[in-house]
Amino acid sequence: MKSKPRRSRIGRAAAFAVLLFVIAIVVLGGFLIETSLLSPRSTTGPVRTAYVTVHPGMTEKEIGEMLEKKRLVRRGLGFVVAARLGGLSGKMKSGRYQLSSSMKPQQMASLISEGKTAAAPVVIPEGFTAEQIAKRLAARGDVDESEFLRLAQTDGLSFHVDGFTPPSANLEGYLFPDTYDIPKDMSARDIITMMVREFADKVVVPHKREFASSKVLRDTVTLASLVEREAEVDSDRPLVAAALSNRLKIGMRLQCDATVQYALPGHKARLFYKDLRVESPYNTYLHAGLPPTPIANPGVSSIEAALHPAQADYLYYVARPDGRHIFTATLADHNRAVARMRAERAERASQL
Repeated sequence: MKSKPRRSRIGRAAAFAVLLFVIAIVVLGGFLIETSLLSPRSTTGPVRTAYVTVHPGMTEKEIGEMLEKKRLVRRGLGFVVAARLGGLSGKMKSGRYQLSSSMKPQQMASLISEGKTAAAPVVIPEGFTAEQIAKRLAARGDVDESEFLRLAQTDGLSFHVDGFTPPSANLEGYLFPDTYDIPKDMSARDIITMMVREFADKVVVPHKREFASSKVLRDTVTLASLVEREAEVDSDRPLVAAALSNRLKIGMRLQCDATVQYALPGHKARLFYKDLRVESPYNTYLHAGLPPTPIANPGVSSIEAALHPAQADYLYYVARPDGRHIFTATLADHNRAVARMRAERAERASQL
């Protein structure tokens, strides 16, 4: 009769042990979820930033799968769990978002549910001048045009970015052409800093050994800007660079139409002989050597061409109707090429 209390105590102890075990499993499960699914993908290593587009009607599962493919979360399930724990299921808003692998899935779910989309990207094409960049940004309401130009054309030496300082007060040539996402609260100085940083990352760092001095960098970028504005086809760029470099070597004037366009107050679809006489240090028909500064902001392909011109003895080139060029080594051959292109254009015009 006295054994029943003992069994009862054993039963209670067993139940308590089971309860402790269940609690431990729950705690451990929560810990594992937190450390595996809900923690950032990048905690100590390199951080990955990407832009993702959430389309109307996308589910949390589909968004999670997209984030996993872009290596922004450990597992897509983590985003689903984060959305459910935060009471955000079914509240995802479509749009374009900037996300980082250093963010927790909860942060991503919150940002998307609130519709905090990234700024609309702006494309700065290769060969744009500082003035063209300023006009494009001002048209979007990103900057005051005159303030941007003042900084870009006179205050270049104040921009120190990741150990790089531009070699000139005029930043023409060093505002890297690319696609940028510009938040609404970004100042003109911040935008210029971002462009100079891209120039440092995409141009200076990869070619650090080749830019032995600031003069080498300045001359290379200046030559590249001429190549950028003269050549329309990538395969022509090393050949244009060769022709211009060969002229410089023998002291011949560059006679580059693009420099005259830069010297004129406005762009002309066609240059006349009177335009070639405009007095300006940028007019390479009148002045020998490179112009004082770059005449545009070149892309990587033009900079590569300026660094490594083709091994050719060309001194002249003339544009074809399709944008490519005919390259020649003598003036006589050049004159024949010019006559041929004029005849082709006249024939095409007569057929229209």
